[in-house]
Amino acid sequence: MKITGKHIYLKPITVNDSKFIFNLRKIKKISLYLNNPPKKLSDQIVWVKKNITNEKTLDFLICDKNNNKKIGTIGFNDINKSNSIAEWGRWICTGTTLQNIESAITLLDYGFNKLKFKKIYSLTNSKNKKVLNFHKRTKAKFKGEIKNKYIISGKRISAFNYEFDKGKFLNFKKRFNLMIESIR
Repeated sequence: MKITGKHIYLKPITVNDSKFIFNLRKIKKISLYLNNPPKKLSDQIVWVKKNITNEKTLDFLICDKNNNKKIGTIGFNDINKSNSIAEWGRWICTGTTLQNIESAITLLDYGFNKLKFKKIYSLTNSKNKKVLNFHKRTKAKFKGEIKNKYIISGKRISAFNYEFDKGKFLNFKKRFNLMIESIR
């Protein structure tokens, strides 16, 4: 299965992607915001194997459509089929701004239109200003703060919860597509 956008595509992760994911998560400016990144490649392999078989997660690699280069990860977690809701996250993308935004839109579009989720939320490290600003610009609904959600470098960090329903998502997607068209 491949989920295709204009500039990127998403493909399910495999155990063979463990080293790429491990190296991505070790990048200093990224690891600052991650809850317990693996310390060894073997830990990452165990994590990938577990997630591949977990029906409550769906993890993807983000790949550049032009050269098939792996540029990031994104996925759904805590999938609740009975309530048609899921958390989206694990969003780490080293592509261009366009590719980064398109990766989120592609995943959310898949979640609302193929998986038929009614709501998709994101829990973001309260210190990750770049991603929090992204959520604000998308007009996702702020649902509150979860105190002490993560432990990062031995410190308790809160998470901010932002949520999309399909209508809010479609408005964001439309604004993004208009922006892309104006660039051309």
